Amino acid sequence: MKRFTALMVSGLLALPLQLNAETVDLSTALEQAREYDAQLRIAEAENTMQQEEIAKARAGFLPSLQAQSSFGRNRTVSTSLVDPDNLKGRRYYNTESSSLTLKQQLVNLGTYASYKQARAVAAKSDEALQNETSGLMVRVVEAYFNVLFAEGNKELAKAKQQAAEATFKQAEKALQNGLGTVTEVQKAKADLDIANAELLVSQNSFEFNRSEFERLTGIYPDEIAPVNDDLFKPQAPEPSDVGEWIAMARQQSPDIGMAREELEIARREVHKNQAAGYPTLDLVAGRSYSQSETNYTIDQIYETWSVSLQAKVPIYTGGYVSASVRQAKAGRIKATEEFSFYERQVVSDVRKYYNATINAMAQVDAFRLALTSRETALRSMEKGVESGMATSVDVLNARYELATAHQELTRACYQYLLNSIMLKDTAGILTEQDIHHLNTLLVQ
Repeated sequence: MKRFTALMVSGLLALPLQLNAETVDLSTALEQAREYDAQLRIAEAENTMQQEEIAKARAGFLPSLQAQSSFGRNRTVSTSLVDPDNLKGRRYYNTESSSLTLKQQLVNLGTYASYKQARAVAAKSDEALQNETSGLMVRVVEAYFNVLFAEGNKELAKAKQQAAEATFKQAEKALQNGLGTVTEVQKAKADLDIANAELLVSQNSFEFNRSEFERLTGIYPDEIAPVNDDLFKPQAPEPSDVGEWIAMARQQSPDIGMAREELEIARREVHKNQAAGYPTLDLVAGRSYSQSETNYTIDQIYETWSVSLQAKVPIYTGGYVSASVRQAKAGRIKATEEFSFYERQVVSDVRKYYNATINAMAQVDAFRLALTSRETALRSMEKGVESGMATSVDVLNARYELATAHQELTRACYQYLLNSIMLKDTAGILTEQDIHHLNTLLVQ
């Protein structure tokens, strides 16, 4: 049972993408991932396997029919005990026998416990498949935003590198004109070297995240659609009471569901091992046919029909049954504690993602105000260049500050979207429609 942690990712909301037929969006990525992702296909195959446990266990309630037949050629030699050298006779003959046996369990508590356990195994597998299906949606959204995050960081690093390069050139020119110092040039050169290194790191990170996206979806994206700033309007989680989210999670969370079914499996394991010490009762009916089956029945045919009740009562098994029961009870205690652990973990995660969603909403509003201030500062700086009160380097620095503010806003937006998805996933109510709705917020 694995949980996904929402990454603090970022990227530019208004990346200068020219959208075309090759641009990837979330719906396309999810559709491709359903066909490409090995983890989901493994879970589907595992679920198909586990569903057959019900049919196997149900077979214990149904009658079994067994047929047996044999044909042989025999030679019998008879001698006298009084005179062993005196050969009494030698005879060759054919033997033939067949039987048909029908057996029906009438009382067997172990079979009933095994059937109930098999149903719990199948139910747990259903929960695991649901968990993997919703987990795939989370992984797609996470990988998608990670690519945007990396691309946004690359653009930001490029803006920083351009500003650092312009500052370095300005410092060199000032030194040549006698208006600067060597220290200022060295500092500007160090800042440029750092900016170049950060640009390389951001480029490598972008390529890595594109590769991770390809590993999940089979698509190595040239362009992916960013979030449309005009359409993005964060809203508080609905329902607004975190207690209702916790109640939903307790009922619908796949993690809790798997732990609940594992506890049921452990309970039935106790019953099954206890039943090994109880009596069983079977109905057995059969028909047998034999011809010359032994040397005493040569040339004789026997046909027998029988119906009987067979009771088995375990008396002593060397302590095996008692040890198995104790072992199963320990397993039940373990499953009980695991259920409590996962329930507490899910409740904690619901609160975490609920609060993170609310906090991200406030951050979006704050960073939008900061972005407006940076835009105003850039316009003022551009006017300052026209009036001779500022330089082109000042404009580049202002653009870098604007890009930084834009990046912070985008980070808050992506945090909100990811935490919203994670909240629904943890509560067990995430559906494909939620991803399609998120897709409508992208630049089309």
